[in-house]
Amino acid sequence: MVKTSWYEEPVQIRFCDCDPQHRIKPSALCRILADLAGVAFAARGMDHAYLWEHGYVFLLSRVGIRIFRIPQADEMITVSTWEREVRRAEYLRDFELHSADGELLAAATTSWMLVNPETRQILRPSEFDGELLPMPERKADAPECVRLRLKEADAGQTDSRKIYYSHLDGNGHVYNAVYADLAMDALPRDLLERPLRELQLNFCREAMLDDRIDIYRQIQEHQALVKGTLDGKDCFLCQMIYE
Repeated sequence: MVKTSWYEEPVQIRFCDCDPQHRIKPSALCRILADLAGVAFAARGMDHAYLWEHGYVFLLSRVGIRIFRIPQADEMITVSTWEREVRRAEYLRDFELHSADGELLAAATTSWMLVNPETRQILRPSEFDGELLPMPERKADAPECVRLRLKEADAGQTDSRKIYYSHLDGNGHVYNAVYADLAMDALPRDLLERPLRELQLNFCREAMLDDRIDIYRQIQEHQALVKGTLDGKDCFLCQMIYE
């Protein structure tokens, strides 16, 4: 049997993962992607415990998602993922979401960094002794993970959010999907009620327990850019494009 990094699982969209329009929330979508990346690695014997014991942790750096039709509450979908390529210190992993009838609902590209869990230092690909099975010939129909920028002078501050224990994950910092919620909370209702077509997320700096993130936003017609800063430095940026 030929080894491959391709992995897929059926996923049911839960009512609790949806917004008032019964559409999956961006945070729930990000959670599904990040979780499946871990499950796919675990299926090849490299779960979180294995990686930690060997001095590794993969941290999500950027996300680019294109949505063709937003999955609805109680819908059964299939989510697939594969390792696309390693680009310098960047590990690219792609995803596709299909309906029960095979309709492509969404596609995503994610960028990950290999980090020492104790020192938080970025590790080179040559320092990873696990098995990687890139598939550069296959690319998801998703926006590339680009660097987002927003000057505070071009945005207005909307909030200041304290980090609580419930925001943290097993790595001891704010879980990546939480930032999508912080970004959505900064938007006006009339924009939130429109169908989301693209989402870009940059994770710039770890936020820990009791930190406070200042939230800024810039809205231009059908798109919004939200930035969170921590001690005056970028913590995350999120760009959302609506129909």
